[in-house]
Amino acid sequence: MSAIFIQVGQCGNQLGEAIFERVHNEVSDISDRSFSETCFKRFFSTTTQESEPIANAVLVDMEKKVIDKCLSKSNRWYYNPRACVVAKQGSGNNWANGYCNFGTEMEEQIADAVKVISNQIANLSTVIILMSSAGGTGSGLGCKITEIIRDILPGALILNQVVLPFSQGEVSVQGYNILLSLSALYQNSDSITLSQNDQYQGLCRRLLPNNGKDCISFNEINSLMSSHLAGILLPSSIIKEEEEPVQIEIDQVIEHLVPHPAYKLLSCRMMPVVSEHSREFTNTTWDMLSKYSRQMLFQNSIKDEGLLWNIRPASETGTCNRQTSINRSISNFVVCRGSKTLLPQIEDRYSVVDMYRDDRTKVMFGYCKHDFGKLDKSVFVMSNAAQNGAFLEKLLVDSWRKFNAKAFLYQYENFGLGSDWFLDSFNIMEKVNLDYRAISS
Repeated sequence: MSAIFIQVGQCGNQLGEAIFERVHNEVSDISDRSFSETCFKRFFSTTTQESEPIANAVLVDMEKKVIDKCLSKSNRWYYNPRACVVAKQGSGNNWANGYCNFGTEMEEQIADAVKVISNQIANLSTVIILMSSAGGTGSGLGCKITEIIRDILPGALILNQVVLPFSQGEVSVQGYNILLSLSALYQNSDSITLSQNDQYQGLCRRLLPNNGKDCISFNEINSLMSSHLAGILLPSSIIKEEEEPVQIEIDQVIEHLVPHPAYKLLSCRMMPVVSEHSREFTNTTWDMLSKYSRQMLFQNSIKDEGLLWNIRPASETGTCNRQTSINRSISNFVVCRGSKTLLPQIEDRYSVVDMYRDDRTKVMFGYCKHDFGKLDKSVFVMSNAAQNGAFLEKLLVDSWRKFNAKAFLYQYENFGLGSDWFLDSFNIMEKVNLDYRAISS
C-alpha cells in the first residue's frame, strides 16, 4: 500500500525533503531486493523501469523559493514539477489568510496536483500532510488541504504531521494559529502527530555538544525529526510463531493508534539517538532499548537522559494505588529494526496492563530484520498517550487571555474569520484537553 505526502509551507517542504532523503538512504543500501521494492512502492513511483524514483509528494507553498530549491536539488530521486502549487506571496503568519483566502483561491490547483500523484501510484491507503502550526501557510492552508483531501480521497486515512513552534515564540499570534489548526484538524484528520521544536532542539544540542544555542539549524532539527518518522513509516511486519510475517500498512497503524475519534494526538520516540560519529562505538541490547524507550514514554521525553526510574506502573512498584505519575497510554505502536530481535523481552515490557488507560493492553509490535541508520538495533515508538495533550492547558489559557483583550483579532477578521469561529475552536480544544487529562485519572 502506498502513501501520498503533501508538503505545506516552508516547514512542511523542508521536513518532507528530509524524510524522502532519509528513506532513500536507508533503502538504497539494502541488498534484499524484495524489501527494497516494498519500501520504494510506499514512498516513490517511477514512470519507467529505468527512471529515477519520483517522490509520492505534492509541494505547496505561497512563496516559490523553498519549492524551487526542492525541485533543483540534485538527488538520486526527485519531485514531480507537475505536483507543485505556488503563489506569488506568503500568508503573513495569518491562519485566516492561509485557510480562507489562499485555501479557497487555490483549491482547484491543489486538487489537480494531488490527482497527478494519486494517478501514478497504486493502492493508495494514506495521505500524510506535513505542516507547521505557527505561521499562516502551513497551519491555515494545511488545514484547508486536509478538508480537500477528505473530499477528493474519501477512502484514504489522513495523518497530519504537525510541527509545534518554539515556546518562546516565533510569531506573536502563534497561539491563535495553533488553536485554530488543531480544532480544524480534529474535525477532518484521522490522526495528528505532534513534534515540538523545543524538544528536538534540545536533543540536537546533546548530539552536537560543541554547538551553542544559536548554532542548531532547522536542517539539523528536520534531519532528527525525519529519523523518528521514517523509523515508524518504513515497512515492518507482525511476526508470530510458526507463521509467515504479515506486513503492517500505515493505515493499520493509524487505526490501531486512534481507536476513538476523541483521541487523535500522537508522538514519536526512538532509541538510541546518537550522532553520526558515535554510531560505530554504540553497543546496545534489546533489553536496554526497550527499557529506556518505555521510560521515555512514561516521562513524555524524547531524550534518554535525566530519566527518573522510580516512575513506573503500580504493578511494578508493588503498591495498591493506581500509578498516576506515568504518562499513561491509550495505544502504542512499537517497531524494532535490526537482526536478532528477541520478541518476548520487548513485548513483555510494553504489555503491562496498567500503563494503559483502561487496563487493557493495546500495543502493536512491528519487526524488521534490516538495520536503521547504520545501527544494528533500534526501537521506534509511536504513542497515543495522556501527555500528548499536556501543552493544551497553557495554550488555552494564553489564547483566552488574548482573545478576551481582543488582541490581534482584527488580523483574522480582515479575512472573514470572526469571534464565533474562535469560540467554536476554544470549545473543541477544551474538550480535547479534558479528554486527555482524564486518561491519567
